[in-house]
Amino acid sequence: MSEPDAGPPAAVAPTAADDPDTELGTDPASAAAPPSRRAALLRSGLIVGVLVIVFLVILPRYIDYQEVAAAFQALTPGQIAVMTVLGVIAWFVSGLVFCALIPGLSIVRGPTSWLILSGIGSSIPFGPWNMGVLWVVVRGWGVANIPATSGIALYGVVNELSRLFLPLFAVVVLAATGALAGAKNADSAWVIALISAVAFVVATALIVAIVRSERAADWLGRTGQRIVTWTLRRLGRDGAPDVSASIHRFRDQLGVVIRRRGLAALGTSIVAQFAWVIVLIVALRMTGVPESALSPGDVFAVYALVMVITIIPLSPGGAGVPELLFISGLTTIAGTEYQSAITAGVFLYRLYYWFLPIPLAWILMKVARRGTSMLPSTAELKAAARG
Repeated sequence: MSEPDAGPPAAVAPTAADDPDTELGTDPASAAAPPSRRAALLRSGLIVGVLVIVFLVILPRYIDYQEVAAAFQALTPGQIAVMTVLGVIAWFVSGLVFCALIPGLSIVRGPTSWLILSGIGSSIPFGPWNMGVLWVVVRGWGVANIPATSGIALYGVVNELSRLFLPLFAVVVLAATGALAGAKNADSAWVIALISAVAFVVATALIVAIVRSERAADWLGRTGQRIVTWTLRRLGRDGAPDVSASIHRFRDQLGVVIRRRGLAALGTSIVAQFAWVIVLIVALRMTGVPESALSPGDVFAVYALVMVITIIPLSPGGAGVPELLFISGLTTIAGTEYQSAITAGVFLYRLYYWFLPIPLAWILMKVARRGTSMLPSTAELKAAARG
């Protein structure tokens, strides 16, 4: 993801956001255009439907919510303080990824960026709109257009690569500690780890090849174009996106950032994943799940699997499905006698990962955009893109 500095930085091609005459659609501001009322209602209805099915239909069949509530009530003020400190540390480390990707972004505004992106995305889950909202905030901090656009665009790539890295590491740790010996699902664990590792290596290699070599970018563009065109024809569809142009646009606009900051950003993102694993482990211990039932390696393995599965957005806003995956995966290992305690631990972890960033995001938006409406209008997004 990085290479030695071989001289002056290469010129970065202008983005659509830099050219007022370029059609809006290739920058974060375009992605931030509010959805239609129909689309908003459909997505909101889907969110409510997922939450109802998971928390009111599926989980009550297996879990006693009174026992879950009792586990929460048993938490002491000291335990809550420890969880809060760990949660704040995880927020801070997660935000450092933005500091690595956007030159000049302070260690305060990096975590602020993560909280805004996470909280707005969870509370108003309308596709990539939250990324455009964050882009306007970062531009309001005085960050130039190209660094803001490139950094936010690369955040998603780096985050997904860090997720793909986790399963292989988890299985290696389990194997080294002997936890896989005789395990019923050992073969499945190795298969998942190897698939994730291959995806991680292939994706990283493709990005590095595109960035480092124009010849490789040309070859990948031609090959990708043939594959996409052939696939669409087989599906009976005419026309195909310009894959080659997209690859070269990626290279021109993001290549400098990847060469200089890609490795640091990826490493920081992986560390952030470890920080959240610690939050989950501590949450489970505090709600009554002993190490004899779930070792740290077991928890990490389930966490890694859930992170890979949820790369695909299974539920708008990220609620419902992750909880179900965590609870079912951890209960499979620990046994049903710990199901309520595991549920309480997962809920406690998700309180810091998913729920608390929502009100914090709106507070931070109010502070960052004081004097203007909290959410940018379409006109403001277009003006910021062309400013």
